[in-house]
Amino acid sequence: MTPLQLRCVLAVADGLHFTRAATDLGIAQSAVSHQVATLEEELGTPLFERTSRRVRLTAAGEAVLPRARAVLAELDRLRTDVVAASGAIEGRLRIGTIPTLPDLRIHEVLAALHRSHPGIRATVTVHSSEVSLAQVAAGTLDVGVAGFPLDSPPTGVEVEVLATERHVAVVAAGHPLRTRRRVRLRDLAGLPFVDFPAGTGGRRQSDEAFTAARLARDVVVETDDLPLLLDLVRSGLGVALLPASAVGPAQGVHTLTVTDGPARRSCVLHAGPGSSAATRAFLAELRGHLNREGG
Repeated sequence: MTPLQLRCVLAVADGLHFTRAATDLGIAQSAVSHQVATLEEELGTPLFERTSRRVRLTAAGEAVLPRARAVLAELDRLRTDVVAASGAIEGRLRIGTIPTLPDLRIHEVLAALHRSHPGIRATVTVHSSEVSLAQVAAGTLDVGVAGFPLDSPPTGVEVEVLATERHVAVVAAGHPLRTRRRVRLRDLAGLPFVDFPAGTGGRRQSDEAFTAARLARDVVVETDDLPLLLDLVRSGLGVALLPASAVGPAQGVHTLTVTDGPARRSCVLHAGPGSSAATRAFLAELRGHLNREGG
């Protein structure tokens, strides 16, 4: 079993297409087919069902994917650490963030990291908190920035708390509640809401707060796109419950303190001592940024 075989399997799985995988990898299609077939022979089972019309993962192929990603991620960490031993820090850095990123200018952290370690290549993707937690635990993300309810801390990874903040109610600038500074959940329960999709961390905190208060609410639009969510509020379609840092200085909306509203803890997730040198360099830069901002 070789890293190239695993990369070929992942490339085919990503697009369910051998020709596209070959293009992405920069090698011949015949080479991709050979690498996949060799791995299938070694494992004793097909990873893909191939017909003249389509390619589909088998159950064995589905089982291989997360382990293949974890193995390749560990190899990347190994290469990074070996290079770091000679005084240079290079390699890949995979960061997952949430749509409602706390008041953290991650672009400044990455710019400073690049100045200090120009050999690091970073990828930043947006996920729900639960996905970031699972991927950091599985080793397919190096760092996750996520938010969790105060009574549900993440487990299985190293956690550093960035901030703890309460949610605010966000209404349109012309909403009848615009003249108020504070409300309770019961003041909002009869209004239409816009929110994140059901089951996500951003949504769950609000749902749990209303359930605990024995109140019902009507969510008329769901989206995981924060700018769209604020546009929906701005248009008067509904009220949103969001961390204050996610709203920032948005124009055309008014925020109100919710005295019995939900709160969240924003965290950075990583593998702790098992983190790569690139990850450790990023975390050091992040901590320095936070200390400068706080001081």
